[in-house]
Amino acid sequence: MIPQLSLFFFSADSAECVDQKYRLMLDSARFADENGFAAVWTPERHFQQFGGLYGSPSVTGAALAVITKRISIRAGSVVLPLQNPLRVAEEWAMIDNLSNGRVAIAAASGWHVNDFVLSPDTYNNRYEDMYEKIGLIQKLWRGEKVLLANGAGVMTEVGILPAPLQREIQFWLTGQSDDTFLNAGKLGFNVLTANFALRHSMPEFLRKARIYRDAIQTQHGRRGHITLMAHTFVGADRDEIKMIAAPAMAKYLKVNIGMQKDHSIGAKQDKGFSHVSDRESEILIRTQVVNDLQSPLSFVGTIEECVRKAELLSESGVDEIACLIDFGIGYDSVMASLQRLSALIETNTAYHLPIRIPVKSAGIPRRRSRAS
Repeated sequence: MIPQLSLFFFSADSAECVDQKYRLMLDSARFADENGFAAVWTPERHFQQFGGLYGSPSVTGAALAVITKRISIRAGSVVLPLQNPLRVAEEWAMIDNLSNGRVAIAAASGWHVNDFVLSPDTYNNRYEDMYEKIGLIQKLWRGEKVLLANGAGVMTEVGILPAPLQREIQFWLTGQSDDTFLNAGKLGFNVLTANFALRHSMPEFLRKARIYRDAIQTQHGRRGHITLMAHTFVGADRDEIKMIAAPAMAKYLKVNIGMQKDHSIGAKQDKGFSHVSDRESEILIRTQVVNDLQSPLSFVGTIEECVRKAELLSESGVDEIACLIDFGIGYDSVMASLQRLSALIETNTAYHLPIRIPVKSAGIPRRRSRAS
């Protein structure tokens, strides 16, 4: 038995997609919708080549909502300290209607200092700001109104329209820290994390997963849901992986290092990236490529290797693999990989999409799935 499989987008705007930047996202979402994938995730990233195609998950979410019928449409993630929570609730209520009740949100605190030109006052208290805004979005989603000052300074009650179709909006917390896993469990949220954020370490994942499972079981009496984002490519053979996936991963990591350098300079906090030489970058990239391709938390390999990896991840407590597919591999190769990936779903008889059940109580809607 394997975890749920979903798609995740976080392109570094590689040369392969210059002419038709969103073709891969749209076509692969259609494919996922027709072949039993659980969800499609689109992120929020600003002013950087790394992820720069995805400035607004509500925009991409709306586009995906109208071209799909079954798959869950998820923000992965909304950086809430950059946003007005009224707009977040309003926009995602619209997408919930456009999708016939298929949306969910992963919330992130943000980290890149340059993103916060959009909201400089929230950078220093971004964690507290995120949790406060989650609570406000939940209230608005349930149909409650909030009291805020209007343009004339008069306190005014406001709510959101249209009313969303789902009674509750399902939340993931995005992150890698122990506090993120602990708080997600206490609040009854799901968790979205990434293999590179866990340093490709299975023991580290297992330790953090236990923090989450213990907290959500104690507070809410259930095991919760952990989504692991992993770079994904299912190759025809090892030679194809070596020729296609490894070089793409190297280019992707090079752009990521540039983003880390920009953050170090902008935040005036050197975390080891601002003075990395070209030679040191090359060594770091080669090491990271090997880690990402060989790690038990990776999802790159032949179909046989990915079956074994998926089974191991399921046994280790991963409920969903969010397959990051747009890391620089060409369109045709990605679509061929997805065709092979869909075979994992077809052969997994226990796999099925979650069913949304509207509930009136606070928290996350209960679902009939392996994750609940």
